[in-house]
Amino acid sequence: MVGVDKLLHFFFSFGLTLASNPLVAATLGVGKEVYDSISGGVASAGDIIADGLGIILGMWFSPFF
Repeated sequence: MVGVDKLLHFFFSFGLTLASNPLVAATLGVGKEVYDSISGGVASAGDIIADGLGIILGMWFSPFF
């Protein structure tokens, strides 16, 4: 089962890809995980995978890519 956090990562990256571009979405997704790791949290590979899937789907639906 997919957690709410993974869905948030997926849909945020999907929407950001449609609203701007995949590079911005990827930078913010990875940046958030870097921030988590340096601020005492835990960086999650699952979150980055969810971001990547959202970006891929956003590119597929976007008329610009």
